[in-house]
Amino acid sequence: MLKIRVITASILALFVGGMLFLGNMFWWQMLMLLVTFIIGYEWSGFAKKEKLVIKLSWGIAFLASALLIGFLIENRSFPLYLLLTPLVVMVITVLSFQIRKGKKIVENSFLLFALGLLVIYPFYYSMIEIKQSFSAQIILLSFFTIWAVDTGAYFSGRKLGKHKLASFVSPGKSWEGVYGGIALSFVIAYLGLLLVAPQVSISYVYLAFILSTIGALSIFGDLFESLLKRQVGMKDSSQILPGHGGVLDRLDSLILAMPLYLIIWQWVS
Repeated sequence: MLKIRVITASILALFVGGMLFLGNMFWWQMLMLLVTFIIGYEWSGFAKKEKLVIKLSWGIAFLASALLIGFLIENRSFPLYLLLTPLVVMVITVLSFQIRKGKKIVENSFLLFALGLLVIYPFYYSMIEIKQSFSAQIILLSFFTIWAVDTGAYFSGRKLGKHKLASFVSPGKSWEGVYGGIALSFVIAYLGLLLVAPQVSISYVYLAFILSTIGALSIFGDLFESLLKRQVGMKDSSQILPGHGGVLDRLDSLILAMPLYLIIWQWVS
């Protein structure tokens, strides 16, 4: 299993890295549309859709919705406050699930579809906009800051974890893991800023603190997906990525974080 995970991760890293540094905007948008389709396909599982034709129709609906919204706002300024939608939706949903002690809170298929669009479109938009406006190095730095949270939380949680973060959502996560994730995220963000050396309006220390704080908030993305899977007894969102599960399993934190990073990079640039 570890060998398969490593192979899959290596292929993905090479492909996404190549698209970031060598691909033009057309191919990057095609990649984001493909990701949106796959996420829609996987999202149908949260509504207990099992037939292939239904799952594919959810993917097509997500894709069509992203294109339609993009067409409607073309040549208009996208309201930046809407980029906060994934954060607001995910935090409220996770906290509600925890307060209700694990009782199902989102079962209706239409509501699940609407929730999906509310969190996925801002992610899709931010991934397009950040590619257009900033360097590939900035995007990678944003990615690594998030991945550092996951890595730091995993190791510090295993070693020191005692106090549960959200016992009804994801019993394996701990506050100690969160602290370790934030610490590693801050270090990675600061070192990354020194390496990339972007021209920004605030100090690197302050910016690294902001980036790592968003990294901490991205944990709600992971918890949100865990909640949706727990409601239907699902282990992975799909088996599209051998050894890793589904695309959602790999992007849940980024879905929350990237819209916020777009706001921050636009603010400091």
